[in-house]
Amino acid sequence: MIRIRKVSEPLGESKTDWQIMSDIAKRMGKGKFFNYDNPRQIFEELRLASKGGKADYHGITWERIDKEDGVFWPCPSEDHPGTPTMFKERFGTEDGKANLAAVDWAEPGEVPTKEYPHILTTGRVVFHYLSGTQTRRVDFLMEQCPLPYIEIHPELASQYNIANKDKVQIISPRSEMTVEARITKAIRKDTVFIPYHWGKELAVNQLTNPALDPVSRMPEFKVAACKLKKA
Repeated sequence: MIRIRKVSEPLGESKTDWQIMSDIAKRMGKGKFFNYDNPRQIFEELRLASKGGKADYHGITWERIDKEDGVFWPCPSEDHPGTPTMFKERFGTEDGKANLAAVDWAEPGEVPTKEYPHILTTGRVVFHYLSGTQTRRVDFLMEQCPLPYIEIHPELASQYNIANKDKVQIISPRSEMTVEARITKAIRKDTVFIPYHWGKELAVNQLTNPALDPVSRMPEFKVAACKLKKA
């Protein structure tokens, strides 16, 4: 557990999250349960609520967080050193053993074909978060990664005469988009990668397969057949 310090005071009539929650509770007639004056009071309540639980940080005090620059939980008492590594002797199960389950392999909903011979996968980059609606408003972060791009293995890029920073058209059975190439050996030879932090014509999910997992109903964002063209 670490302490994150606020950068600035709330502007204008804006309030902190805990103040907003307290105000809502008061309007609902439950203000006595949210009668806080500062974040430390909330922290003390959380310490008490966690006592004896699996995530016990009752021994982590406000002063200790500052002094030690963070403390690992569980930390059940103030003289406890904290727990940087859990489950050294046994797992957190009744018998202390890990519960393992075999999973049957299943082919993705869409596999490469002669027309769409490559695999497209998507993911994130360190400078952006999810859809980017917050991080794309930060100038510094946009300077580091202003636009989506496609990572291609050198051997695959050579098949299309694609060089670093060339524009590449990625086409799937559903849609297409054009982004800049980044040549890297850090990716499989049969796979290309595009980050998903942009919308509209720059949204890579317009290319992905809408097939759903039969149990979780999660769309198959991570595997889609595609073909490439040098733009």
